[in-house]
Amino acid sequence: MDISAQDRRRAFSHWMRTGIWPGDPDADGIEHKFNPYHDPRNGQFTFAPGGPRSLSHVIISHGRRERRNAAASASQTTNRVDHSAPASIPAVVRDVPATQAVYRPSENAARFIPASSSRDRRPTRGSNSGAFRDPMTLEQVFPGLRNAPAGGIVAVADTFFDLTGPARAANAAIVQNWSNRLVEQIKAIEPGYRYDSFGFPQSFQGQMQQLDMLRWTRASLFLSRKNELRPLQVEALRFIQSRTDRAYTDGLKLLQAGKLRPRPTAPIALGNYIDGWVRQELRDQYKLFGIDAAGSGPVRVNLREYDSSNASIYRQPDSRVGRIAFDVTLAPKNLGTAQVKGFFSTDFKPTHVVIIRPSQLGRNHTYAIPRPEEK
Repeated sequence: MDISAQDRRRAFSHWMRTGIWPGDPDADGIEHKFNPYHDPRNGQFTFAPGGPRSLSHVIISHGRRERRNAAASASQTTNRVDHSAPASIPAVVRDVPATQAVYRPSENAARFIPASSSRDRRPTRGSNSGAFRDPMTLEQVFPGLRNAPAGGIVAVADTFFDLTGPARAANAAIVQNWSNRLVEQIKAIEPGYRYDSFGFPQSFQGQMQQLDMLRWTRASLFLSRKNELRPLQVEALRFIQSRTDRAYTDGLKLLQAGKLRPRPTAPIALGNYIDGWVRQELRDQYKLFGIDAAGSGPVRVNLREYDSSNASIYRQPDSRVGRIAFDVTLAPKNLGTAQVKGFFSTDFKPTHVVIIRPSQLGRNHTYAIPRPEEK
């Protein structure tokens, strides 16, 4: 290091180009200029990504690797089971192999040596790698729900409802691949299932409708064939949120146009409009997929839930799926709210009450409240 700053910079530049530090006794005077993009068959320099052999080893960003591998071939991906999902649910997470490039200046040509990456690869901002996360339990929708304190509040995952944004930027092949995976999961439950269509939708709206229909088909079959309610709880939450947002927008327009009477107050009138519209939409959705929501079964819409300790007391959640109560509201609610306490006191003893508010109201609009400890 006993050289001037200028000489040090010049030496460093030489080392970056050749891999040899000036004055190295092993240097043979021949420059080995390093260019990772070359044709391994003849050593000729090329533009990225180089010769055909180098395609599987070229250094690229994680996001670009995800998009390229998903569109090119599913054979270059490996699957591992997501242990956070119940055993009866085939939750699969794609994991793409990575490589490292190693340059050895002592050799006549640069050589790429594949090596497994031990780093925790997270999707980069702007990547589509997380565009199609497919949660099938509420524990996957609400991070930390499993270990949340009783009576606390657990916000929904930021990315759960943000499907259309990443999907718009995604390659159509990725969307179609997700559709095919959903069909395969449905056939695993119902081998005779056939998905009749006139081909993969070309419009973005058509693609999203197809994915939505396939997810609901999967959830309804889990209920009817396996008596498994958790996938339906996820789809019900997604559906109720979308209809709540739409009803909120429409209700505000009706109020402004004087077509919705603000009685007794404008917020109450708006809340009643949203409740009624969302409930009817949910009834129609359940009917479309052959799910009984008007009887004594585990799926119900706006029906009385009694407290046997006092026969005169009952509560009516906007919806119930198993031991999950869904409540659509404009005002925030917590365990201290009489209505929420009443839900937990009913005979079906919900494990969680999910509060659903219009997403237009801001961050943490939707959250889950775990059942308080019984004294």
